[in-house]
Amino acid sequence: MDEGAAPLNGRGQGRLVTLGLSLLAGLAALLLGSAVESRIMRYARPEPGELEWISDVIVAAAVVSMTYLWLHLRASRSRVATLERQQIALDEELRLAAHIQQSLLPVVPPSTRGFEWSARMVPARRVGGDFYDFVVHDDGSVLAILGDVSGKGIPAALMQSALKTLFRAVAGDGSDPARVAERMGAALRELGGESYATAVLARFEHTPPRLTFVSAGHPPGLLVQRDGVRQLSAGGPPLGLLPGSRYESEQAALQPEDLGVFVTDGITEALEGVPLTLEDALHGLSVRAAPVARLADALMDLAARSPGPPGVEGWQDDRTVFAFRVAAQA
Repeated sequence: MDEGAAPLNGRGQGRLVTLGLSLLAGLAALLLGSAVESRIMRYARPEPGELEWISDVIVAAAVVSMTYLWLHLRASRSRVATLERQQIALDEELRLAAHIQQSLLPVVPPSTRGFEWSARMVPARRVGGDFYDFVVHDDGSVLAILGDVSGKGIPAALMQSALKTLFRAVAGDGSDPARVAERMGAALRELGGESYATAVLARFEHTPPRLTFVSAGHPPGLLVQRDGVRQLSAGGPPLGLLPGSRYESEQAALQPEDLGVFVTDGITEALEGVPLTLEDALHGLSVRAAPVARLADALMDLAARSPGPPGVEGWQDDRTVFAFRVAAQA
C-alpha cells in the first residue's frame, strides 16, 4: 500500500459491499431472465412479435426484482445502523453506571484501631449485585456488611444501591448486627417485588478485641485462630425473603493476629471448580504469614482463574472478598 493511501473507513466499505451486492443482484436477474426466456422459446416457439413481448415482460420483471432488492438492502442497512447506535448508547450508559457503582464503594482503610482491613469486588457484568460497606463509629468500633443481591445486572445493581442506603440509615448507632439485619429485612420487604439479599453483618470492637456477627443466608465466613479454624455462620434467612424474620447474632473473642474472611458465593462457587473449599484455599495461601491485602488479592485471582462449578457452562457471578486481621499489638 502507498504511504499516502488511507485505509477504507466503515462508510467506504459499506458502499463497496452495496455495489457488490447490486452487481450480484443484476447478474442473478440477467441469468434468471435468460434461463426463463430460453425455456419459453424452447417450448412455446413464439412468433417474433410474441418473442418481443415476452422479452419486455422479462426485462420488466428483472427491473422490479432489482429495485425490490435494492430497497430491501437499504432498509436493512438502516435498521442495522439504528441497532448499532442503540448498542453504543447502551454500552456507554452501562460504562457510566459501572463507574458510578465502583466510585460509591467505601474506601476501606488499611487499618483502624486494633484491626487491618482489605476488600475487593469484581462484578460478573458491567454492574453487579455484590456490595460491601464499612462504618467507623466514634468509639472506634466498626460495623461492616458484605451482601449479595439476588439476580444480576441492572436490577441487582439498583437493589444493591437501595440496600447500601438502608444499611447507612440503620447502622449509625452501632447497634447489634442482628437488630440491623431485622430492620433491613423489614424495609426490603416494604419495597415490594421479589428481590432479596444474602448478607453478613459484623461489628468489631477493639477493647477487648471482639467480633459480633450475623449471617443472613450468606456463605459462612472463616475465622483463622491459633487453635484452629472456626466457621462464622450464625444468623437467619436472607434479607427480605420472609416476613417478620428474626436473627440471632454470635460473638467471638479475638486474639492478636487472628484472621477473618467473608466472601460472596461468587467466590465459593468458583472454588468448586478448582476444586477447593474456602478453608482449603486459605490453608494453601499460607494466610497467617500473608498481608491481609495480599490474601484478598490471592483469593480473587484464584476465583478468576477457575472455570466455575463443575457441569455449569457459561457460569459467571460477582466476586467479593472482605478480610480482616487483628493487629499484633491488640
